[in-house]
Amino acid sequence: MCDRAPFRGYRGVVSTMMRARSDLSARAPGAVSGVLAPLLGALLSALGVLGTWWVFVTTGPGQLMDDAAWQGSQFGRRTLSSVTMPVLEVVSAPFIVGAVVASVLIAIAQRRWSIAGGAVVLLAGANLTTQLLKKLLLERPDLDLTELHLNSLPSGHTTVAASVAATALLISPGRWRGTVAIVGTAYAAATGLATMVGGWHRPSDVVAAYAVAAFWYFVVEAARTIPARHPLPRGYRGAPGRNALTILALVAGVCGAVGLAVLGITAVRAPVVSSTGEVVAYVGSCFGVVAVAALAGLAMLAMRPRHAASSYSAGS
Repeated sequence: MCDRAPFRGYRGVVSTMMRARSDLSARAPGAVSGVLAPLLGALLSALGVLGTWWVFVTTGPGQLMDDAAWQGSQFGRRTLSSVTMPVLEVVSAPFIVGAVVASVLIAIAQRRWSIAGGAVVLLAGANLTTQLLKKLLLERPDLDLTELHLNSLPSGHTTVAASVAATALLISPGRWRGTVAIVGTAYAAATGLATMVGGWHRPSDVVAAYAVAAFWYFVVEAARTIPARHPLPRGYRGAPGRNALTILALVAGVCGAVGLAVLGITAVRAPVVSSTGEVVAYVGSCFGVVAVAALAGLAMLAMRPRHAASSYSAGS
């Protein structure tokens, strides 16, 4: 009897170690695959910022295309300014502070502590990055092709709107994510278009701003995924939002097709753009801006269902 006791104890230790190893092997693939998706999103967003800057700011054809759309924004400015200015006037320092405080309070009320910290990082990171890129890191070479030589990429107003929309999606409960994604995308797109209507920014400035906000959203998602200890329940399908995904995909596809078509035409005609051509370039760029806003919203919404709704995990 006494001789069997150590053997039983050994079997118990081995059994415990095997179960632990089995649990780790089951969790590891989900943890790795879970963090790769947001990291890829962050990488693509960063490349989007740099690619937009390189094409439309540092090259002659890019500057001409961007400038053609900027010049074309004079079309109908007097009529549209009364509609767009109230959208731009919302963006201010108190608005950003209020967004941070509201986001943290909403996340804390849901006991979602990682979301509360992520909201602060997203809002602060996106807006500080835009200011650093615009004022210190990115330059606009004077190629003697356009009238406005100061670098304005990325757009600060658009970054505020896009980062607030991304934060709203981050903190929203699962059942509201689809609606929040659509409303947030519409707000971000409206702000970007408003800066173009007012002649404050070129289309590339707005596109880069969406990419900056998306970059920080995916960084926060990646950081939240790394310490995840439990895989999602078997059969878990994620938060509701399939209709919203479809809507955003359709908007991105249709507007993107129109925007690319006009971009191609403008690229060919840029050296000899007429006033009519500038208007066409401006209208086409508006479609392109909406497409990028919808694509960013689509990608961020698709990422959120990777985490369980609050009913599954309070930290989701």
